[in-house]
Amino acid sequence: MPKDRHQLLVDTLRRFVRRGADAHLRRTLEKTRSEDVAEALAELMRREARIIFTGLLADPEQAAEVLNAYNEVLVPDLVEGLSVDQLVPLFAHIPPDDAADLLATLPDELSAGILEALADEESDDLEELMQYGEDTAGGIMSPEVFALDKELTAREAIVALQEASSAEIVFYVYCINEEATLVGVLSLRQLLTVPPAMQLKELMNSDVISVPVTMDQEEVAQIVARYDLLALPVVDEFNKLVGVITVDDVIDVLRDEATEDMMLMAGVGDEDLAVGRGTLRSVRTRLPWLMASLGGGLGAAFLITAFEEKLATVAILAAFIPIVMGLGGNVGVQSSTIVVRSLAMGQLDPARVLFALWSEIKVSFIIATVCSLLVGGAAFVMGDADLRLGAAVCNSILAVMVLGATLGTTVPMLSDRLGIDPAVATGPILTTGIDLLGVLIYFLLAGIWLGL
Repeated sequence: MPKDRHQLLVDTLRRFVRRGADAHLRRTLEKTRSEDVAEALAELMRREARIIFTGLLADPEQAAEVLNAYNEVLVPDLVEGLSVDQLVPLFAHIPPDDAADLLATLPDELSAGILEALADEESDDLEELMQYGEDTAGGIMSPEVFALDKELTAREAIVALQEASSAEIVFYVYCINEEATLVGVLSLRQLLTVPPAMQLKELMNSDVISVPVTMDQEEVAQIVARYDLLALPVVDEFNKLVGVITVDDVIDVLRDEATEDMMLMAGVGDEDLAVGRGTLRSVRTRLPWLMASLGGGLGAAFLITAFEEKLATVAILAAFIPIVMGLGGNVGVQSSTIVVRSLAMGQLDPARVLFALWSEIKVSFIIATVCSLLVGGAAFVMGDADLRLGAAVCNSILAVMVLGATLGTTVPMLSDRLGIDPAVATGPILTTGIDLLGVLIYFLLAGIWLGL
């Protein structure tokens, strides 16, 4: 929805709630896509959002769609005060994999009550899905997968497909044997363009791309992207078909992983922290990262104090400290962002540290040369045509920027090889390293060039 229409919807919903115009509110909601309603509710006050969602419960299907599209972090606030009996009808309209994710966000007592109230078969499916790791193939798959015996004919398969109303969106037909082991796959186009009497085992491709239930969701997304798949079967340790991951699930994974990496690199935690919510939790999450940055800053301050005599001799050196630190930090962030993204997308082998380092150093050296010449020229002019000062600043910026690129490249790659999330380790190490080493390099080179 365009921004202007979205804002109009938010303002309209807020106005109807405040006026108590229930009839107008219902008509507006009926004409609006559930995804757009969910996005609008997330911008309303908690009380306003709860009033609207409670009114939606009269139509369980639309309420389920809104709940499924709503920001998971805010779901507990939206359903606060609602009973198990009010929420249970919604779960009949939510796919099992999404329902399991939603239940995981609810308070334990409410989640347990919903599971107990659901039909035995639905409850068993959800409990099984909730046993898998949240970030694994099992955690994002749907157990409602369309699979047929390989001995069936194309005619029988088409009839079965027409009757499979409960299956997840069907992109491919998966073939299994009598032990429910995955043995082949074929597209719907193949199924519809062959003689009706032909058996599936004659049509299917036996080289099936599948993933185990324990595979990390990032690897799943990489496989889907590599082979341009619309769906991916999930198997257990015995190669039995247990579920399917569709492309919409993969899109959610890519979005969530990108958000998580961005939050981690910014030092605000590995969860989707909503603005204005969970103040103490946000403080506990963010403060340690700032302490690491503070430590680097204080270390740099002590180093500057140690070189106080040199600064007193050539006071203009102090004017270029922010520029040296800023350029070194910025080029480090650029390099680390590229490397972390490449690692996350499977485009870079963590073992090829030297290759990645050499590639980034070549780029950063050219950039650093341009920046160092410009700032060195400014130092030359500001220092009353002092060539030594210009050379000192020029060489310092060149060295610190190359240092930034080196840290920005090697830290995430080495972290990945050590089993540490690169997004977690890169921020504090990069900031602290450039603060301390950058100041040290700057004053050492300045001392050499200026004879201090």
